[in-house]
Amino acid sequence: MRLRTPLTLTVVALLLSAGTAAAAVTGSPDIDVTLADNTVSPGEETTLDVVLVNTGDLDTGSSRNPSLNSEVTTARGLTVGLGSRDAPISVRTSRQSIGSLVAGPPETVSFDVSIKDGAKPGTYRVPVYLSYKYTNFISETEGTRDQASVTTTEYVTVRVSDEATFDVTNVESAARVGSTGTVAVTVENTGDEAARDASVTLASRNQDLSVSGGTEGSRYVEVWESGEQRTFRYRVGAAGSAEPEPYEFGFSVAFDDADGVRTQSVGSSVGIALDPEQTFSVTDVDSDVPVGASGTYEVTLRNDGPTRVEFATVTLTTQSSDVSFGRSSTATQFVGTWEPGETRTVRVKTNASSDAERRVYALSAKVGYQDPEGDSGASDDIPLGLQPQPEQQFGLSNVTASLQAGEDGRLEATLTNEGPRVANNVVLNWDSDHSNLSPQETQYAVGDLEPGESATVSFGVDASESADAGPRQFDFSTVYRDATGDRHEGDTMEVRADVAGSEDEFTIEAANTTVGAGGAATIELTVTNAEDVPLTDISAKLFADSPISVTDDEAYVDRLEPGASATLRFGISASGGAMEKDYPVSLDFQYEEPDGDTPVSDTYRVAVGVTSQGGGGGLPLSTIGAVLLVSLLAIGGYVRFR
Repeated sequence: MRLRTPLTLTVVALLLSAGTAAAAVTGSPDIDVTLADNTVSPGEETTLDVVLVNTGDLDTGSSRNPSLNSEVTTARGLTVGLGSRDAPISVRTSRQSIGSLVAGPPETVSFDVSIKDGAKPGTYRVPVYLSYKYTNFISETEGTRDQASVTTTEYVTVRVSDEATFDVTNVESAARVGSTGTVAVTVENTGDEAARDASVTLASRNQDLSVSGGTEGSRYVEVWESGEQRTFRYRVGAAGSAEPEPYEFGFSVAFDDADGVRTQSVGSSVGIALDPEQTFSVTDVDSDVPVGASGTYEVTLRNDGPTRVEFATVTLTTQSSDVSFGRSSTATQFVGTWEPGETRTVRVKTNASSDAERRVYALSAKVGYQDPEGDSGASDDIPLGLQPQPEQQFGLSNVTASLQAGEDGRLEATLTNEGPRVANNVVLNWDSDHSNLSPQETQYAVGDLEPGESATVSFGVDASESADAGPRQFDFSTVYRDATGDRHEGDTMEVRADVAGSEDEFTIEAANTTVGAGGAATIELTVTNAEDVPLTDISAKLFADSPISVTDDEAYVDRLEPGASATLRFGISASGGAMEKDYPVSLDFQYEEPDGDTPVSDTYRVAVGVTSQGGGGGLPLSTIGAVLLVSLLAIGGYVRFR
């Protein structure tokens, strides 16, 4: 596939005829097109791999610059398309761009195709469309280049095989989620030849599904005539994580053709639908089990299908040692045959210990059975709950709190014995876990409370500086003893209280905060105690960045009462190149609180103004020099006059 423009040929001819020493590189790509495998079968969905090899065609080359030789033989911006023409195929992949194709190694471009059912065996010419650009002329002396474009069509041959082919005509499935069932697959030999020693394979393509206990299962046929249908049965298992919907399985046939050559049929997909998992549900629960005694726990379950089960049993299991079935954590009853939609009720004697709480305890039920195919199965755990009859109730109300980030506060509430019995030695426990809120004590001893009686409880709370402002939930529980002296723990009680955000410990007012460029100055800052307690041993430190430097960075105040102020002085200087504007300096404090804590305050920022005068606000050096010069001249003139 060579292409030369008239201009290129003319230029080359002129150069050669003129006998000049000018060198030129000329050439073009030369692309061969083939198929990696050109055999397909009727009804097949497959991939045709188009192999492109650029052998390059170099007319005149360069020994001084070999890279120019490659440039004229490289196809740039190459796009490849596959057509069908008269062939019984349908191309599903659009034209593809592969960039540049240099001379040398092959490039493979894949196209998804489907072969029509009943396609007539034979060979067909299929067009391959190529489009690219290339450089067809390069002048070595002047560096000029000519470009060319090519759009061409090449042809490859596709062969439609006349060997035995197989189509799945029907699928019947008894497979269920969470179980194993039989799947019947009916297949017809739709080819023109018989297949011998055929191995018919069904393969799982999903990790939740199995065939014959593994990833695939095979069946054998000695002779399978053309047009003959056969039905194959496989045991398909589905995990409980599978969904009740169709799944794709792989299907293939390996066989000997009429010449005795072992052949693998075109692989195809089979959709197998899964029935829903065999399930059971709870329709009713009844219990008269009191705390510290025994009672009857009654559960009614329904077979939700989809199939009848036999030899069914129901096993109840408790998840807590506070609830038991006699001395065991499980109890099993036989149910027998159980039709879809029918209900069965099991009754079990159940104990709740004296330490049981007034909450729902987690239990579960599981149904074991055999399905109609004789396979054993078991349902998933069905969650149940058992709430013992009430023993004692408490309530929290009238919650007040004085909580602020960075401060000590209190949380108070009213604890009420809501009955029905007297509670002795009542203790309220702090059960909350807040990273920035810490109780000073985790228990509050209330004492004895009659039914309906209340008491005020109070907890000291330390709030860290990093605590965010906003509402918080606090959890509390009670521990008490009943009239017989047995110890019990009440339900968790939840209350809400607000936390206020942190406030600055000090307020800062700036005075005399200017410095001349190239000079030094003393700035004054008035510091006021914004807390409601006196602060002592206050150490202040000043920080600055260039062009401001701190020459005296520390100040000290022995004590500040709430609202009291003190003036702090610091020495600073400004570099000679500082611009006339405000620059920030930073200030923080370490101080002692009345409880002995010595926190470090937040950082405060203050603006320092730089003026054009140096020397801390005095006259500039140039002005002083001028004054001195004038004075000396005046004195000299006076002396001369005298």
